[in-house]
Amino acid sequence: MYSNIIILDKMHADRFLALTLDNALTGVRDEMLEQAKNIQAGAARLAFYVSCFTTNYQDVCEKQKAEDVRFMRAIVKLIGKSNVIEQMVRIYVDLLLKNLTPERIQRINRELFKHGATFASGSVTNQTLGGAIVAAVCYSFSLSVSIERALLRYSTRAVIMTGLYSYIQDAADAAGRLKQQNGIYYYTLYAETLEMLYFLIEPIISRNSTLNRLPSSDAEITEAIMRIIR
Repeated sequence: MYSNIIILDKMHADRFLALTLDNALTGVRDEMLEQAKNIQAGAARLAFYVSCFTTNYQDVCEKQKAEDVRFMRAIVKLIGKSNVIEQMVRIYVDLLLKNLTPERIQRINRELFKHGATFASGSVTNQTLGGAIVAAVCYSFSLSVSIERALLRYSTRAVIMTGLYSYIQDAADAAGRLKQQNGIYYYTLYAETLEMLYFLIEPIISRNSTLNRLPSSDAEITEAIMRIIR
């Protein structure tokens, strides 16, 4: 499981310069292209601030300022909370299982077992099933890869300002997509000052591409759970 400390360390790590010759020329080329793209994104965000002196860009500037503030508040959460990744996943799982009767929880548990979920067995409650799902997601290989990729895309100390704004731009873009795709989850994260960290787990949660709604039937909920734990 990724702790807050690991995520913060990786945000400062110079992974791009640490690539070894074992990566092969193709891998190095791809990393360089990806790095250049993200530096460009950060530079573009900074350029908008320069445009703040003209009236035509005031709306854009105000939006970016608000995003910057939200991102910095999220970083404060990252420093102070025990595990924000687990918290974000738990919020999503709680929304999936919200207001389900004990009978429905049992049916979903049985369906999960049939689909190969090893944590699903015996008699469960909403709370115990939710906890098992959160643990399965947080310890999954796919979540580790998702976070690793999100953090590995940005590096070096030489471009720290554009690198920082690349993080913020990526976070803002991901939050914007979530707001359009699943407003309920977005506003729940927003209330916890976590929506600007959603980009870390977006590849996992976005497997359930619902538009402003959460799965409702037992079959839909089961499928949604299986997609995020694999």
